[in-house]
Amino acid sequence: MKRLVIIAALLGALGTTAAALAASGAPITEKVLGAASVLHPYTIHVSKSRDVVVAKAIARPGASFGWHSHRAAVVVVVKSGTLTLYDSGDQACTPQRYTSGQGFVEQANQVHLARNEGDKKVVVLVTYLGLKHGVKPDVPAEKPGNCAF
Repeated sequence: MKRLVIIAALLGALGTTAAALAASGAPITEKVLGAASVLHPYTIHVSKSRDVVVAKAIARPGASFGWHSHRAAVVVVVKSGTLTLYDSGDQACTPQRYTSGQGFVEQANQVHLARNEGDKKVVVLVTYLGLKHGVKPDVPAEKPGNCAF
């Protein structure tokens, strides 16, 4: 099982700087925005210099992100609520439910649908890894036909 902290890469890069500033007497504070257990192995390849984008999304009960894909690999941390994910490659259209403290990784161009099927809001932290500078990270997709919705 991999333990993933959404800002781990950024904190790792800033750790040396933070330690140097702390040693100089400047006050340093740090707050982890979210952490999740990722149960499935993953690999992410970025072949060119690209951007890392971090976003927070809130989905009210009944809300859907619609069928879509991403232009870059995505790491998602469910901060609160339960997010239900459907993958276009799953012919049975099996719901994958992720609750607070769980997360998942999506590869670029993987068509899927995420929605809040619960009665409480869902808060997710999303990190896009390897996004071309200035482009919108999400791409709407046609309903793939494996799900009734």
